[in-house]
Amino acid sequence: MKNSYHISFTSHNEVIFRDREDLTMFVNMLAIHSYKDDVGIVADSEMSTHIHLHAVAEEPYRFAGRVKMSYYRWFNRKYCRKGSIGEEGSFVLPLNGLYHKMVATSYILRNGMHHGACSNAFGYEWCSARDMFADDLPFLVKPATFTSRSDIEHRLPKDVVFPDNWRMNEDGMFLRQDFMEIPIAESLYGTPRNYLYQMNRITDEKIIEEQIKDNTGAPITLSDIERAQGADLTAMLKNESGRMFSRNKLQDLDVCLLIDDEILPQLGVPSVYLLTDSQRQRIAQHLRYDHHLPPSQIARCLPEVR
Repeated sequence: MKNSYHISFTSHNEVIFRDREDLTMFVNMLAIHSYKDDVGIVADSEMSTHIHLHAVAEEPYRFAGRVKMSYYRWFNRKYCRKGSIGEEGSFVLPLNGLYHKMVATSYILRNGMHHGACSNAFGYEWCSARDMFADDLPFLVKPATFTSRSDIEHRLPKDVVFPDNWRMNEDGMFLRQDFMEIPIAESLYGTPRNYLYQMNRITDEKIIEEQIKDNTGAPITLSDIERAQGADLTAMLKNESGRMFSRNKLQDLDVCLLIDDEILPQLGVPSVYLLTDSQRQRIAQHLRYDHHLPPSQIARCLPEVR
């Protein structure tokens, strides 16, 4: 029997995505496996070190494992890397009741904002927040570019199965409107107005009170959802206000692009995983003293060779 779950998997010490192609490929593999395994994806958010999903599935752990394995194999081939990525297993939280599902979905869609990657939920590209209520909020939706099956197949691994009516955007990523359960997500909010309100509201006790109305168990809180990440909840709540966001701050993807597109070509090294220890140390010093990056960010964007 299918149920709704919040699924998350993490990689605290090493980024999961180094460029836009990586993010695009993950979403495509998420789409392919959801179709193959008959899993409904209600909401998604891809961050540099973790992924959040609201999925309707019979076997959430199995589904998460398959998506992870497919993507990590592709990532390892691309970057001449070996071994697993991140922490073992996945965090799975059952979602019961309208408000439970809406709170979890809202958290997923607001994840970029909570982690300081944007000032509002719609400012983060790599989640499904912009795909909701397309008829009422059309300025959020990215149009299709590739519609023929032959054009789409050229951008995917061989022998991939997907419906003929699926389309891709300019990045070569399947449109979320085609493979995700957007109507289910919209039904949680009811109206575009309530959706906009939930995307911009401040976390408070009323969110807990609303969930109690479901009478389906303990309310879901930010700490419940984020406990798998080890995140700073105080900082996340400050980011929620939008006042802490800085466009000048380098995000992990910016740092990876700086390393991979500017520094590595100068060294003649094709992948960060092929650097020598001395090369890695010099790059780390450059990032710390010239770009004023914290050691933790440098470590995950410039991982040690396994």
